[in-house]
Amino acid sequence: MENISMPADHKEVRFTDKSGNTREGIYRDVLKAFVETGKGGDPEDILNMYPENTIVEWEYIHREKNPNADIMVIL
Repeated sequence: MENISMPADHKEVRFTDKSGNTREGIYRDVLKAFVETGKGGDPEDILNMYPENTIVEWEYIHREKNPNADIMVIL
């Protein structure tokens, strides 16, 4: 992964490895690895960790909050 900057620590990202597999998770700076958190996996499980040198691209995940999520309708 030459000349590719890493995401901010603990931010949600979608990342793709050298085999072309895309996963969702977080970047952990202390581990120098991407950690898959999708599929309900345990973020501390070593099988869910992918060293940054195995990742070819990544992007932040921007989840839009429902603007009406804080509104309760009482009938």
